[in-house]
Order: sequence, then C-alpha cells, then structure tokens
Amino acid sequence: MDAYKRVGEAINEADNIIRTLPEDEQSEHLRGLGDMMGHLWFKLQLPVVREHRDLDPDGDRFQRAPKQN
Repeated sequence: MDAYKRVGEAINEADNIIRTLPEDEQSEHLRGLGDMMGHLWFKLQLPVVREHRDLDPDGDRFQRAPKQN
C-alpha cells in the first residue's frame, strides 16, 4: 500500500498546483483529478482492501460496524 500512499501524495501536490490556476480553469482540472482518484480507488485499491481489510489505509473508518445503543 506504500505505492498508493505515494500516489496520494502526488495527487495532493497536483491539487495544490491546480488551485493556483485562475478560477475559471480549475474546474476542468479538478474534475479530471477527481475522476483519476475514483478510478484509482474503485478499480485498483478497493479490490485489494476488500480481500485484505488490514491493508485499508483508512482503517475501520469506512467499515460497516453494528450500531451501538
């Protein structure tokens, strides 16, 4: 999962750069970056996390847990 961490850092850097663009140019670039993030998660990382829950970079935050009263 170290590779995903490095990709995440690059995505964060790209986001910071995109946000320095004029506002009318940001939207298209942010949409593309978001699409890329979605593909990274749903097509690559999620299948691994489903099979190996201990590799989830977010820990149990998004795991379904029984509600406690």
